[in-house]
Formats: sequence, C-alpha cells, structure tokens
Amino acid sequence: MAEPTQRLFFALWPSAELRAELLQAVTPMRDAAEGRLIPSENYHLTLAFLDRVPERLISDVVTAAKSVLFQPIDLALDCYGVFEQPQVLWYGSKELPVPLGALVSELREQLAPLVKLRPERIFRPHVSVVRKQSQLPNLEPPAKLFWQASDFVLVHSEYGPGRANYTVMERFSAASV
Repeated sequence: MAEPTQRLFFALWPSAELRAELLQAVTPMRDAAEGRLIPSENYHLTLAFLDRVPERLISDVVTAAKSVLFQPIDLALDCYGVFEQPQVLWYGSKELPVPLGALVSELREQLAPLVKLRPERIFRPHVSVVRKQSQLPNLEPPAKLFWQASDFVLVHSEYGPGRANYTVMERFSAASV
C-alpha cells in the first residue's frame, strides 16, 4: 500500500486587496491570452515546490519552516514574461529583492534534509496568470504594483475538475524589526 502524501508548496500569499490589484494589473494579459486563465483566488508567488510529501513528514516540514528567519519583503511587480516550459504566462519582477532571495535560500536549506526539492535554478519572482501559453502576447509594459510581504504560507494543492484548489495550511511571520 502506498504511503499517503500531500502535494505541498511554500509561497507568498497576497491579501484580498492585493489579489484584486493583481487581477486588475494583469487584465490586459488575460484579455490577450489564448491559454487557460488561472483563477485570481489561486494567485501566489511560489518560494519552494515540494510536490508529494509523505503525511508523516508534514509536521517536520512545518517545524523547519518555523525556524526560517526572514525580514519583511518589498517587491515591485513590473514586467510580464513567459516560461516556455511549462507554458506559463506570468506577471513578475525584474529584480530579486535581497530579503526574498535570502528567504528562498534559507527555506531550501531547512527543507533539503527532509524532502526532495527540485534542482535549484535561477529564482524569478512571479505570479502565474495563464497556463498553456508558450508566447508572450504583444502588450504594453504593465503598471508597477508593489507587494509588501510580512509572511509566507504552506499550501496544500489538490487538482479538482479542470483546476487546482489551494488551501493555506500554515502561516509563517517575518522577524520583528
């Protein structure tokens, strides 16, 4: 019998207000897209994708994340882009803020002894907006949107009919300044 697992990832999770601003900012991209639109309630900025984690390890994953110390993050979303594989259009940042890079590195370091992480690659801060689209539509540069993040979350991902359903399982706060 296969061991029970859960599909998990860590992310910056926008507030309801920021989520509305994100939707407004990416409307030109969504209107020009030919792929499958990602529902705005699923908008997030992935920090570490864990894939299938054995349920017996989830409490250890949470404990590891609680040990990560990080500073609040100021992020400017100011560009559109596309990942040819896995064919995702995104709204992201031209620059990686130092606190965000440090959070990603520290989180990966704490998780590495517990779960198999995907090989490290250049981290590109982004929010996925459209799936199944391999080309960037011809668009005007987006308006700059500012995101102040003082926490990150552990998310459980389940695939339902035609879409993913995300549930925030735990929230982790930045260090007090």
